[in-house]
Amino acid sequence: MPETSVSILETVLIRALNIAIIVGVSYFILSISERLIRKILSWGGKKYTDRRELARRVNTLVPLLRSILKYVVIFFAAILILRQLGVDATAIIAGAGIVGIAVGFGAQTLVKDVLTGFFLLLEDSISVGDTVQIGDITGTVEDIGMRVTRIRPFSGALIVVPNGEISRIANYNRGFSRAIVEVGIAYEADIDQAISVLEEVAEKYHREHPRRILEPATIHRIVRLDSSRVVLRLVLKVAPNEHWDVERDILYLIKKAFDQEGIKIVILQ
Repeated sequence: MPETSVSILETVLIRALNIAIIVGVSYFILSISERLIRKILSWGGKKYTDRRELARRVNTLVPLLRSILKYVVIFFAAILILRQLGVDATAIIAGAGIVGIAVGFGAQTLVKDVLTGFFLLLEDSISVGDTVQIGDITGTVEDIGMRVTRIRPFSGALIVVPNGEISRIANYNRGFSRAIVEVGIAYEADIDQAISVLEEVAEKYHREHPRRILEPATIHRIVRLDSSRVVLRLVLKVAPNEHWDVERDILYLIKKAFDQEGIKIVILQ
């Protein structure tokens, strides 16, 4: 075999081997990326005293960081492979930069979505698993990306919200929630007796569910006089995202207690 042919064959084999190494290393990095990111975030999340809060934060950031790492690894792997093939990657990168700038001017909505997503994650406004209200949508956050946030409401449908449209967030998983229960009774009913029953129901529920109820209940007594009923209000400070369950439980217990005491509940028609 001529010496020139041998030299060409050696060059091809070396470049093929280098490309195989690049692909292999890239695949290895991507295969361990999730575990590595989780360990780094868990190590850096020592400031979180609540392990559940740390888990939500990690579950929020892992998919995003893994996606960013994937694109970075693919980009650099492609550049290295092109160099092995003898392609000048510098000109390609410069051209891509010019195209990117041009596209950026015409994609202001996309830029707004990405910037909003960045600040949502930076400020820790919401996390995966949080129950939130964004506009007229209330549901559980399933994914937060740089461009869109995915929320699954109680109906079960998955709603994709562009981050640029998020201007106000009600997060039911931060700090505490309040369970507010209103009940109407007839004008001729004994109001003091009804208030006493509400207090007993709230105190008993507090004793039985000390982790749910953070403070003793507040009875607002009469909050409204409707045409056919007197409205009483019971307010409880509860653990985050527990207010819906607590309200249902309290309503059930009030109904049973009022029935036993002969107090009629009046529903506004």
